[in-house]
Formats: sequence, structure tokens, C-alpha cells
Amino acid sequence: MNALKVPKSFRIGSRTVRYTLYTLFCIIVADGLITQFLVTGGYGSEVNPFLSAWVSHGAFLAIKVSGAFLATLLLWIKYNVKPRLVYTITVIFLVFYTAIVFWNLSVFLFTA
Repeated sequence: MNALKVPKSFRIGSRTVRYTLYTLFCIIVADGLITQFLVTGGYGSEVNPFLSAWVSHGAFLAIKVSGAFLATLLLWIKYNVKPRLVYTITVIFLVFYTAIVFWNLSVFLFTA
């Protein structure tokens, strides 16, 4: 049953860091959902030039979810190497994406 054990490099003892990483993943996915809703509904546009071509297609959410998963996984793995740096980066991106989600929601609420 060694195949089912979690390697030490994947273990994060701090519950705060784990929940912060979970929240970062969820807020990035929420940003993708809200952005797709706003753009396809005609309420707004995608500012990111790399993603603007994909918003109207079904691949946008797949790209957003897989990117969020890969970024969160990278931070999760690197936490045991540089815990303070990873936690700082996670909090900065969490604040950044939270501001983006609130901006998107305000665009929807005040233009509808």
C-alpha cells in the first residue's frame, strides 16, 4: 500500500496554507466563470490578450481551470522548499484575483 501514501514533498502541515491554496484555485476558477458570463452576455470584454480569443469558445474554462490547477500544484510542491516565499506569493495572488472578481461583479451589477 505504499502507492497510496502521500510523498513528503506533497505534505503541507499548515492548515492555513492549504486553505489559502484551495481558495486561490477557487477564486481563479470563479474569475473564469464570471469573465465568460460577462463576455458572452455582452457586459464586458477580456483584457488579457492571450485569453481574449478563447473566451467565446468552450476551451476558455478548460484553459482557466488547468492553469489554476498547475499554478496551485506548483506552489503546493514548492512550499516545503521555500515556505515563506510560497505563502507570500499565494497571498499576493489571492488578493489580486479577489480584486479582479469584485471588479467583474461590479461591472455586472452597475451595467445591468
